Amino acid sequence: MSSKVFFHDARSSAKKNRLDKVRSLFKHAGFGRLINSRDKVAVKIHWGEPGNVGFLAPPYIRAVVGLVKDAGGLPFVTDTNTLYSGMRRNAVENLRAAAINGFTAETIGAPLVVADGLLGRDFRRVDLPGSSVGEARIASAIIEADAMIVCSHVKGHMLFGYGGALKNLGMGCAVPAGKQVLHSDVHPCVDPKVCQGDAICVTRCPERCIEMVPRNASRPRGKKVALIDQERCIGCGECTSACPHQAIPINWRTSTEAIQRKTSEYAYAAVRDKPGRVGYLNFIIQVTPDCDCCDWNDTPFVPDVGFAASLDPVALDAASIDLVAKTPPSPLSKATGCIGDPWRAVYDVDYRRILAFAEETGLGTSDYELVRL
Repeated sequence: MSSKVFFHDARSSAKKNRLDKVRSLFKHAGFGRLINSRDKVAVKIHWGEPGNVGFLAPPYIRAVVGLVKDAGGLPFVTDTNTLYSGMRRNAVENLRAAAINGFTAETIGAPLVVADGLLGRDFRRVDLPGSSVGEARIASAIIEADAMIVCSHVKGHMLFGYGGALKNLGMGCAVPAGKQVLHSDVHPCVDPKVCQGDAICVTRCPERCIEMVPRNASRPRGKKVALIDQERCIGCGECTSACPHQAIPINWRTSTEAIQRKTSEYAYAAVRDKPGRVGYLNFIIQVTPDCDCCDWNDTPFVPDVGFAASLDPVALDAASIDLVAKTPPSPLSKATGCIGDPWRAVYDVDYRRILAFAEETGLGTSDYELVRL
């Protein structure tokens, strides 16, 4: 049986602006019915790494917060601490990063809560018998919320190919120790023929497990290449995304399938105790090649597509993927000149695997009915 996905395109006018369309989706998808009076409602977002300007703008989240209040809920806007280096590895700097990007209690109308506490160690274990992870470590504020609205920025990703509701749930609700479990099959290594020796990866590695070593004996002194200590590497992928020369590829065949399967299991764990209490909004705008965790953002590779909402995260992501795939690529972007699927032009990754894995866990169905509003 198919799930309904409600959709508004990105066009706007004096009669209906983009925020009006978000409010319309909230209503048509029935999100108000998910919330009881005085429910503590998590509004799960990604407020972006400072330096990146492709993340969801605060006015969108303020609109969602207002709708949760109208439904009688007590909203709080939340995200978790990160595994990789940057400003979001602890709650103090994480909230500073949110404020730098415009997310404060005053701008969004609700308190900000780092869901896994000061150091990312505040979590609840969710047993997952028969899964590949065995158990999931989900941020406590996610588990303890009565209901949740998941607001996801649709974009590309080097490991998933696509990032939307499922990744926001699975990776975004995991504590750092859980994120490390999810990344444990990722094994980046440096291609010495491509490495330019600029040591950008060294500065970005959270574990300091990359060093510069002589390229070979025949090279002039000072010409070095990066080398990753595989024993100390935690598989966060930070070096791969940071290298501007694409000198640190990932063993795609072994890593992407495992991380997508485990992320779908974590996504299920994040909402298992909230049947009928979670709504999903996908913002298919500023569709950049990389995650908002990067402290930069490349040119969007398709024009703004629109906004979609559903009670089924699998159907929602399937529809979002298809809507982008049918959109001509943007000029001067990473997908310029693409004939066919723009997702695969950006990263040659089988991004549909996570949909199949999520269906196996019982999160939803990729069979959807698109309802254009």
